[in-house]
Amino acid sequence: MDTNWTRVATLREVGRRRKLRVDVGETPVALFQANDRIYAFHDLCVHQDRSLAKGTLLNGRVICPGHQWAFDLDTGYEEDQDQCQPTYAVKVEDDYVYVDLARRPDNTETATTSNEGAVREQVNS
Repeated sequence: MDTNWTRVATLREVGRRRKLRVDVGETPVALFQANDRIYAFHDLCVHQDRSLAKGTLLNGRVICPGHQWAFDLDTGYEEDQDQCQPTYAVKVEDDYVYVDLARRPDNTETATTSNEGAVREQVNS
């Protein structure tokens, strides 16, 4: 396994509430489960430093609890703003979630699900 990948959680931990805050070193990361995938964002909103893990998931976006900016899960962009929320590459292996802070997500990722709807595999190029 590439040494930049850090194991941060289990699928079960993320799946409990579909969101989870973790730390990768000194970097706060918000994990979200939606659309049969896991997404990783820098946890502190670029606008007000509010925790996105305390936000709401709605229609493929995470809504910041500060000023309600809605960041796209795939890109990190907020369509009405000039700022983009940093996102990180994620992979899932053997029911563990890994994050690589040095990589940006590849939006061509694929995911498959089990009968329970938990993410089973997420592949990054």
